[in-house]
Amino acid sequence: MRAWARRAVALHGELRSLAELRDPRWWLFAGGVALPWERRSAYVTSDAEPGADTFIGHVAAPRDPVALAKAARTAIRELDGTLPDQPLAVTVRRMPEGAATASPSALDTVAFAIGDACWCGLVDDPALPAALAAVQRGEVHPALRRESAATPFVCVTLGDDDLATARHGHRRAWTADGGPWLGLGRAGELAVVSTCHMILDGYAHARLAARIRELAASAAMSNGASIARRAVPVAEAIPLDVAWRPLDRRVRAIPLAYALACELHALGLGDARFSPTIQIPIAPGSSDDPERRRRRVVPALVSVRFSGGAPEPLDEFAIRARAALAREASGTGITSMLLAAARASPAPLAWKRRAIGVGRPRWLEPFVDLLGGRGCVSRIELDIASPPACAVSSPARLASATDPTGGCVVTVIDDGTGSAITLSGSGRSGDPALLDRVLARVT
Repeated sequence: MRAWARRAVALHGELRSLAELRDPRWWLFAGGVALPWERRSAYVTSDAEPGADTFIGHVAAPRDPVALAKAARTAIRELDGTLPDQPLAVTVRRMPEGAATASPSALDTVAFAIGDACWCGLVDDPALPAALAAVQRGEVHPALRRESAATPFVCVTLGDDDLATARHGHRRAWTADGGPWLGLGRAGELAVVSTCHMILDGYAHARLAARIRELAASAAMSNGASIARRAVPVAEAIPLDVAWRPLDRRVRAIPLAYALACELHALGLGDARFSPTIQIPIAPGSSDDPERRRRRVVPALVSVRFSGGAPEPLDEFAIRARAALAREASGTGITSMLLAAARASPAPLAWKRRAIGVGRPRWLEPFVDLLGGRGCVSRIELDIASPPACAVSSPARLASATDPTGGCVVTVIDDGTGSAITLSGSGRSGDPALLDRVLARVT
């Protein structure tokens, strides 16, 4: 009992260090999370909902769609089994009780989104290129069918996609039963790799996208596989504002989070004593563990303190931020404890995922305002070469008529020799000028 009380008091104190807590329900929250929950490994952060879709894109010339599908299969097979809790040789299946699950896949069926239709075929069928050309001419070919006995492992979109919604490309091959977690397409000059966050995290996504690009580099577009001018929008799409650019210098997560927090505070918090909460994802484990980056990340929560409208010095913020990152890496931080409690609680999995994910009920908004925050700063360090990458994911808060500020995610992908930064957001937080102001603050 005493141990639980100490944990609850410590957790409430950590929450108070991030924001002003006037609602007494935070004590109930701290007490519930601090209970000695039994450890379980169920994944609760996403239920394969559209709001959790992501994409990573590289500037590249158009590639042959069949070659792209084969490159994706090779990349999946290479990575599958090397990422803890992230099996890749799967598709997403919707369960009768409402929760989504990963279902094993032979990686043999591919879907091609052409206009408002989706055609499925076997990726190794030698007739596939001719079939694609025929379908685009409005003809029927036996190598491609509208329905398939097997769920496709990838959806390749033929046609230019909208940058604001390209992260949903894989959903063009979805049915009521589920579909692929991986999509390949184009958005302007970018070759896009879209994914479902339920299956993999940022490092795995960046690694996969870089490898697909490498494998398909020599697969020029064939004459028989011309691409339509425009892709049909995904019905469930949630548009985001996107701004990205290569960096001529390296930037670190903590100074970037400080700069973003200061800018978000300036968007309308006036004389508030704290900035909005910022998430900084970190992989669990010790810093000298070479396998650490492959694990599912946990977001540390930070905020900047203000006095008289002026932010605290970066050095003071950095001390608290490093401590928060260390706690989450060791499994004793706010988010780690919350996720442990969510995994172990007896509620249905679908309910738990809805409560934590982007499709949460409105009554949870006061908690999400602090725990989800308005900003996220993600820095992905790759151990393979990658060209500058545009990385898009959704913030915890989307703008609305009552909340025009919304939220944003700032992502840096760095392969050790070069890097690029992306801001994806909603409302005032998605303004591309915000990225310029944030970078101007980072020294």
